[in-house]
Amino acid sequence: MSSEQESRLAWLLALAADSDPASVSETHAVVVGLLCARPDQDENELATHLAALQVGDWSSERILDQLGPALKVLKTELAASDMSFRMLLPSEDRPLNERTRCLAYWCSGFLTGFGAAEPVIESEEAGDALRMIEQIARAATDPDSDQEEEESAYAELTEFVRVAVLLLREECLARSSRPS
Repeated sequence: MSSEQESRLAWLLALAADSDPASVSETHAVVVGLLCARPDQDENELATHLAALQVGDWSSERILDQLGPALKVLKTELAASDMSFRMLLPSEDRPLNERTRCLAYWCSGFLTGFGAAEPVIESEEAGDALRMIEQIARAATDPDSDQEEEESAYAELTEFVRVAVLLLREECLARSSRPS
C-alpha cells in the first residue's frame, strides 16, 4: 500500500463516524490549513487547535489518539519535496456534483484552519491564492454545461488548490524560519 493510500485510509478510519464525504473533506482541510499556516507546530499543538475549532467535537486527547498517525503522515506529505500532497476528496468514480461539493467544502475548511492560525501573508501571489481558494469554496456544477468541460474544469481547480496550498505553506514556513 502506498503512503498516499495509507494516509487516506487513516483519515477515513478516523473520521468514519461522519458518513458525509463533504464533512470528511472539510475536516481534512481544516487540519491542512492549520498545518500550512503554522508548519512548525507539533501534533499536540495541532490537536489543541483542532479541539478549539470543535472539529468533530473531539477533545485534543481523542484527536491525538484517533488522528495522531494520520497527522504525522499529513505533515510529511505537505513537506515532501516531490509535491505529492493530495487533498482528501472523493475518487473519480463518484458523480461530478459530489466531487465538486466536496472540493468546495475542502476549500472552506482550509480557509477556516488557515485563518484560525492567524498567519501573516506578505506576498501578492499568496494573497491571490487565498482569494482564489475562497472563490472555489463557492464552486458548483452546472447541469446544463458540457460534462467533459465540467470534468476538465474540476481537474484544473483541484490541481490549482493543491499547488496553492503548498505555496501558502512554503510562504508561512519561510516566514516562521526568519528571526523576529
